Amino acid sequence: MKNSTISEMIHIGIMVGIIIVGFTLFFLLPKENISENEKRQLTPFPTFSAESFLNKSYAQQVELYVNDAFPFRGQLIELSAFYNDVKGIRSGTDEIQIYNIQK
Repeated sequence: MKNSTISEMIHIGIMVGIIIVGFTLFFLLPKENISENEKRQLTPFPTFSAESFLNKSYAQQVELYVNDAFPFRGQLIELSAFYNDVKGIRSGTDEIQIYNIQK
């Protein structure tokens, strides 16, 4: 095997491992009901009905639930805010404001 093939297989293995760990953590970690940072109640798992399945609202609600129940969601949001602050990007209520940091 070539070195590039071995390298590609290692990268694929790492990505598959990350996906498997994330999927496992999603099911094993306890779910929060309230987000203190966002000051809102997180989306609960939707109840299934044939009507909601057919009009696709069930899939939309499941997507909202998965987004709110993602493992380490709060920490990732804080990391993103810190990273944007370091880059000089501040988000307001209606628009994103970019500023220069004085050194």
